[in-house]
Amino acid sequence: MKKLLSMLLSILVVATAFVGCTGNDAPDSSSDSKISSKQDEVKGDVKEDPTDIIWMIRSSEPNGKEAVFEQLNAKMAEDMNLNLDMRFIAPGDYDQKMQMAMAGGDEWDLCFTASWANNYVNAAGKGAYLALNDLLDANAPEMMAIMPENFWDGVKVNGDIYAMINYQVMYEELGIQFQKNILDELSIDVSTIKTYDDFLAVLEKVKAEKPEVYPFRGGGDIIFTQTPMTTVMAPFIGFDPATKKLSIDYALDTKIESYEFARAVKEKELQPADAATLKDETTLLNSGQIFARHQRIKPGVNSQLKINTGLDWETISIGKKFINTNAVQSTLTAVNVNSKNPEKAIQLYNYIFTNKDAYNTLCFGIEGTDYNMEGDRVVKVDKAYSAAGWMLGNQFNAMLGVNDEADVWEKTIQGNEEALLCPLYGFVPNRTAIETEMAACESVWVEYKDILGFGLDDPTKAVAEAKEKFESAGSAEVIAELQKQLDVFLASK
Repeated sequence: MKKLLSMLLSILVVATAFVGCTGNDAPDSSSDSKISSKQDEVKGDVKEDPTDIIWMIRSSEPNGKEAVFEQLNAKMAEDMNLNLDMRFIAPGDYDQKMQMAMAGGDEWDLCFTASWANNYVNAAGKGAYLALNDLLDANAPEMMAIMPENFWDGVKVNGDIYAMINYQVMYEELGIQFQKNILDELSIDVSTIKTYDDFLAVLEKVKAEKPEVYPFRGGGDIIFTQTPMTTVMAPFIGFDPATKKLSIDYALDTKIESYEFARAVKEKELQPADAATLKDETTLLNSGQIFARHQRIKPGVNSQLKINTGLDWETISIGKKFINTNAVQSTLTAVNVNSKNPEKAIQLYNYIFTNKDAYNTLCFGIEGTDYNMEGDRVVKVDKAYSAAGWMLGNQFNAMLGVNDEADVWEKTIQGNEEALLCPLYGFVPNRTAIETEMAACESVWVEYKDILGFGLDDPTKAVAEAKEKFESAGSAEVIAELQKQLDVFLASK
């Protein structure tokens, strides 16, 4: 009986399958279309492995990055089928390692580049970066809608865009920051500092009364002026707005007071002995050993420094807000000309730029592990994951810290809109005809910039020597070619 029932059941199954394979067109009477639909659904659920995008960044490797990127990439894989492999490179090593990566054809997709680190114009001019003109609208439409259009003129090299702009404070405003507890202790009123002599007197007072503290970090061309120095993407070439002429003399001679101040700071031992070679001032700042430092300032800069150091700071401005090409090029993200996935690399950048959750994960890490929330404010956990948001897309998406001003982003955007536009904004010279001479002049500047900026030698002597070496390096040819290009640029405005 069991064998008979088994046989009948087998016949029934075969018969049913046979009927399903006939030409019966009624969808309800055939399981074929349902099976095919289910198979298609299963196939549709199977995704390819996420595409890896390698992003080189100028930053020391943060603690706990594995857990942060595991969480970030899980979300990114779901949303974009992409995987971010961020390579953190210590600031002191970044330029050299990127030069090696670009020259050696290493595999990477995105990298941090700027006017002051991993030089953007040089790398773009040498063909290391991919021209993005025809790729941005299609692969980063949200970013393009957010970024003010006139900023793109500041990143064009020979008429092409070779990097995406990390959106943050776009203007230059020079200032000096002071450790506030020392100001209070010594009854120093920084509003009285208007000249080099005023500043020097304050630094000497701190040295006399606080010998355990370095009065000044040192370095940086401190210009007590209301009109910004205008350069053509080279700090050793100046533009005289009165004559509209370029020269090396104008650049160096107009900064001689700054160089003399730096020399006085050095001779009076008002800065660390190794100030010129000090790659990372973090330890000195965090231990309260630096009283004053010179830097580009912006809304919320005191709050940010307090977050980083645990100390209160006070800032004075020593110049007007202005936008020049250097400022716009101060933080960029370029695409490797040899990237295997340039479109996806741009799409990933656009995702980070526009997705607040992804951006804040990348900047702050994981809530409850790397930071906690007090209301809508971030409280960072000591020695936990943290990354610099100004290098990572759109900083205006960042959550505010407990010490941040509530309107810091509104003030920053307002500053971007109000800042004066440099008369040479958007002028990026074509170096092709003078590449050899330009490289030789840049080598001279590398030799002398710290000598002048950190007061390592008598400035009058050093400037004279530098001018002779610039001349030998071909500065006359450089100036002639750049002046010709500049005249055309100015005539077109």
